[in-house]
Parts: sequence; structure tokens; C-alpha cells
Amino acid sequence: MAESNDPDFIHKEFPKKFVRDDFWAQIKRTVNGQPVCEHEINLIVDQIKRHMRFSPASHLLDIGCGNGALAARLFPHIAKYTGVDFSAYLLGIAREYFKPDANIDYIEGDAKSFVASYAPTETIDRVLVYGCMSYFNREDFAMFLDNVGRRFPEVSTIFVGNVPDINSAATFFASRNINHYELDNPQTPIGVWWEPEALVRLGDRLGFSAQCLKMPEDFYGYRYRFDVVFRRSGSHASAKPPCRSD
Repeated sequence: MAESNDPDFIHKEFPKKFVRDDFWAQIKRTVNGQPVCEHEINLIVDQIKRHMRFSPASHLLDIGCGNGALAARLFPHIAKYTGVDFSAYLLGIAREYFKPDANIDYIEGDAKSFVASYAPTETIDRVLVYGCMSYFNREDFAMFLDNVGRRFPEVSTIFVGNVPDINSAATFFASRNINHYELDNPQTPIGVWWEPEALVRLGDRLGFSAQCLKMPEDFYGYRYRFDVVFRRSGSHASAKPPCRSD
């Protein structure tokens, strides 16, 4: 199998290199080529749970769910789950390993078109976008957020995780002796790098209060990544710094 840095290859063909239960390697949740440890996964799960504020009745829509390995850690805290991904192969693994009951559903589809056309939106109250937001261009992500706001009336919270921080890009590439790089191209291996304040402004424009967060300092992506939580406007918290550890 020929190697490629194209995101379409990375998500659809690259996972086939690994045995079916090598879940973190399949989705490149790795450090220096090695799958991240359980401690790192627990940090991600704790961050999501803390800021999503699930209720026992929550219906979670997970955009870019991949093989379902991360989402499965959230199943005990919600009532219903819908995962969406464009990789039929990864969805096959998700259905094989991470579909404990009929309340867990996986759908093959493109994120942008899914939120623009999916009809039964009434019960979905939380949206997760983890590790794939950088493969939206800026206009498509704005359209995605707008569609969720307008078409999913019960959604109170959107958690977008592992976003590349444009303020750290120069340091990231310099440490790898890379002199020429793109920060605004979703077709590169890392994708689009974002300014935290730009996401806060975007949220304000589309009716969401946005809070940017850092993971704990021992998290592998702490220096170069951040998370952002969008909450439906109407209960704006007091002003917060663009990015904070929490």
C-alpha cells in the first residue's frame, strides 16, 4: 500500500495497515508512531465529560467518530449515541467492537452535508468533534457551526477537541526542521491551524458563547493544541481568557 499524507488516504486506507483491534494506531492517536498511553486517553475523556456536562438522557452526536474507540468511553454517561464518519472501514470496526446496543448508531457520511441534511435532530443535545476539525476549511467550519445552531434546536453544547494552535505552529515546525509549511490547507496532514480568539469571535457571530481550553501540561499535545467549547447563547459566562487550562 502506497503511503500518502492526503487526509482522505490517512482516514480511509492507512487504518488498514493495522490489526482490527489496534484502535489508536488506526486513527493516528500516536506519539512518535506509538499509540498514546491509557493515561493520555483518560485525560481526553475527562476533559470531554467535564465540559460537555452530560445528563443521563443525553443524545450525543459525534462528528468524525472514526473507529468508535474514544466515544465508547462516553457511552456509560449518555442515553443515546450517533457517530458519523466518512471512512466505511473505520465504521466497520466501530460496529464490530463498539456497538453494545441499539442506542448506539454509526452513519457513513460527510460532516458538512450531514448536519445540513440530517432530519431527526430533535433529541440530539450534545455534539462532539474530536481530532478532525482541522480538516474543515474555515468557511466550511463556520457553515457547520451555523447549521448545528439552526437545525439542531436541542443542542446546548459543542465540544471541539485537539485543534492545532496557530500561535504554536512556528515552534512546532522548527522543532522538526521543517521550513516550508501551510497553515490554512485542510489537505495537509495536520490541516488548518486556528487562532483561539478567531473561534471565540465565530461563536459570538453564530449565537454561541465559546471558551477555549488547554489540556493538562502532561498531555502529549499540550504545547500545540487546544479545545474549544461552544455553548448556546443565553447563559453567557463572564469573560474568560482566549485559552486556559481547566
